[in-house]
Amino acid sequence: MPRETLSTLLQGEGFLVTAAATGEAAEKILREAQPPFDLVITDLVMPGKSGMDVLKAALKANPSCTVLVLTGFGSVREATEAMEIGAFDFVTKPMQIDQFRNTLRRLMERRTLAHERDELRIRVKELTERAERLETTLGRMEILANQLAPSAAAPAPADPLADLERLAGLKAKGMLSEDEFDQTKRTLLARWLT
Repeated sequence: MPRETLSTLLQGEGFLVTAAATGEAAEKILREAQPPFDLVITDLVMPGKSGMDVLKAALKANPSCTVLVLTGFGSVREATEAMEIGAFDFVTKPMQIDQFRNTLRRLMERRTLAHERDELRIRVKELTERAERLETTLGRMEILANQLAPSAAAPAPADPLADLERLAGLKAKGMLSEDEFDQTKRTLLARWLT
């Protein structure tokens, strides 16, 4: 299928298409694209640089780029090598339009799932950091509250070193300065010795 026909087909499926006539032109476009491409479709055999070179350039520009390789029947071995490097799939030529559309749909489902996965990872990281900050703040508030107004009715801790360990943990997380750590440590030691 000629490049122009493929471009028209992709545009009809809703894709924004940038075409390149050679491997060198494709590599230049991939290097300069901002934001980087999410999807690259490359023929394995082209004038100049090969589709393998384009595949590597696409993955270098955007490691999560989805690359689809087009290949002739005699180049299935090379297409398999391309998948080992990181291509999503390959389509043999001459292409069947319905088969190609199905591959595109699978490809887009994969992109959607990858995008959702990345968003969830970011959200989980944000929530984890927030929980750690809240836990640290709570621990710090408890220690400072005990330091300012120790409860005479409160029973002595089962392990007198527990507060000191918690204090050291706060310092290790960077939530207490050296001075705050030393001052609170002295107060805790004074309370234990009385």
